[in-house]
Amino acid sequence: MIARGIELRRHDTPNFIKEFQTEVHTLFECKNSDEVISKGYEQALLLVTRTTDRIMTADIQLQDLVVSKLLGQGLDKYKSLFPHVSAAIQLSNAGKSPLAGEGVEYIHTNARHTNPLCRVQPRELIRQGEVMDYDKEKYREMLLEAAETVLGFFGFDRSIYGDTAKKKNRKWWRTLREYRSTDIENETL
Repeated sequence: MIARGIELRRHDTPNFIKEFQTEVHTLFECKNSDEVISKGYEQALLLVTRTTDRIMTADIQLQDLVVSKLLGQGLDKYKSLFPHVSAAIQLSNAGKSPLAGEGVEYIHTNARHTNPLCRVQPRELIRQGEVMDYDKEKYREMLLEAAETVLGFFGFDRSIYGDTAKKKNRKWWRTLREYRSTDIENETL
């Protein structure tokens, strides 16, 4: 498989999203284009649903949720508290000061918290065996973004899964999607 320009290739993407995109690509190994559109796409939608369920039921290991980013500059140079900067500040406060060019690994714990330092937890500060709540909605959004990257060509619309964060005005696609959803429901009965 050759993959370019998608989350699968990025070093900062959590492992579960890389695994998801790899599996989506294998679903499209069909005999012809008709089979891709009918069978492959429907299987991909089921995979999106299953992976979303895994996120929401905390059926994903913490190490598969880790986001890794490089610090492009020293902490004193940043003017905004991006998640990786917040994690680096927390590490610095714990006596582990990351330098420019070093990677910072973290898990999203509460992406909507008013204090940016409470939105992420550095991986190094998580104790072995510690049970930790992660931000399920944030990881769900990340999954739907990754699904849209791969399935957008087929008209994938994340609003089907209740995510309206990046909802586009595509009335024609919503109508087509409703027909397809009805067909899927009728086939499963």
